[in-house]
Amino acid sequence: MRCALSSSACRCIEFKTRGFALMKLHPLSLFLTLWIVLGHSAALHADTHDQWPRFRGSKGAGYASTEVLPSSWTNDEWTWQADIPGIGHSSPIIWDGKVFLTSANEEQKVRRLLCHELHTGKLLWQQDFPGNIERHHKQNSSASGSVTVNSDGIYWLWGTSQNVRLESLTHDGTRRWGIDLGPFIGHHGFGSSPVIWKDTLIVQLEQDTEGTVVGIDTKTGKTRWRLARDGADKAAYSTPLVLAHTGSEAQVICTSKAHGLYAINPQTGTVLWENKCFPLRTVSSPVCAGNLLIGTCGSGGGGSNLLVALKPPETKDDASEIVYEIPRSTAPYVPTPLFSNGRLYLWGDKGVVTCIHAARGDIIWKERVGGNFSSSPILIGDEILNISSDGEMVTLVDGEEFQVLGRRDVDEECRATPAVAKGFLVVRTQSRLFCLKISKL
Repeated sequence: MRCALSSSACRCIEFKTRGFALMKLHPLSLFLTLWIVLGHSAALHADTHDQWPRFRGSKGAGYASTEVLPSSWTNDEWTWQADIPGIGHSSPIIWDGKVFLTSANEEQKVRRLLCHELHTGKLLWQQDFPGNIERHHKQNSSASGSVTVNSDGIYWLWGTSQNVRLESLTHDGTRRWGIDLGPFIGHHGFGSSPVIWKDTLIVQLEQDTEGTVVGIDTKTGKTRWRLARDGADKAAYSTPLVLAHTGSEAQVICTSKAHGLYAINPQTGTVLWENKCFPLRTVSSPVCAGNLLIGTCGSGGGGSNLLVALKPPETKDDASEIVYEIPRSTAPYVPTPLFSNGRLYLWGDKGVVTCIHAARGDIIWKERVGGNFSSSPILIGDEILNISSDGEMVTLVDGEEFQVLGRRDVDEECRATPAVAKGFLVVRTQSRLFCLKISKL
């Protein structure tokens, strides 16, 4: 089951995972139907160009449905491995046969943007960005923000309490432009990732004090619009969700304690609707699940976590509606939920995975896989993959019954989400990069 969102409502068409046999169609306007059939369904195939251009891949959905994991493999069977200079938790990004990621050497006070060749692991280029290193949460790093890539270039955020920098480079590592976006005040340090709508970068900088969401021209770095946001003493670390296609009005979905779940017009920066539904910090990113938007908030302890399933307003005169809530430790704090075939997978920070009916919130199963998790689950074919903070890879069946398919260790701390494109699985640990050639359907 995959999702589409018009300018006035979030509606759904249900498909079978393979073959795209139509199962159910809600009444929709023609342009929204085209949005789903021509646009968002392409996300099932990891973008028409088989890229992984941002955190959690194309559309931020975490889908790699044209690849298949092997039944088992050992650490000796990785296609290649590479050391990373410094450490970091940014997730790898894949574009046109290149892997992009970031790291930081905190002693030398330098951050690095790295590019490896996807097929061989060869380091193609490296750009260094000297800058202050500040205290951050023990589970954060000085290079936690993931890059975003389009056909024109690479975009990356890094920052301190004094200033946030937005850097743009070409695919071959040449610097295009860089701009200052002002201070970022957050108890846990910095860790935001930008997203792209057409030729506009959307940068969410909601922090402990008053913050902003900014729209920036990808070609020039010039600011197109700036939306002021309230402070709530809890900086937001979630990555926005872009929902757009030709024929429908685009929306950028953001989450934060200060403003809850809300939508922005990416062309103008105006707020389309808002529901202040979160009492705590947001770290996981919003996802679309059928005709609902899903967001979570929480804290390190997990006892006050909250998942909200929200139905967006159908017209500009309507209000959004909370359909259900999932409280406490069942709701993940850091890992982003995964939606597939009408089910929502909640991979808890403390190693408990819950599968629920996405439309109603009823629990299908709830089981402990063990470990602690900061990485977000992704779907590879009909298998769900996630990696624990200790570096244990866990694969589950995407289905109505709980089944662990396999476990394997990468033997190092991991807080990054894997990437999949062009028949390769890329895993980033704190200081190493792993790549495995996998099958394509």
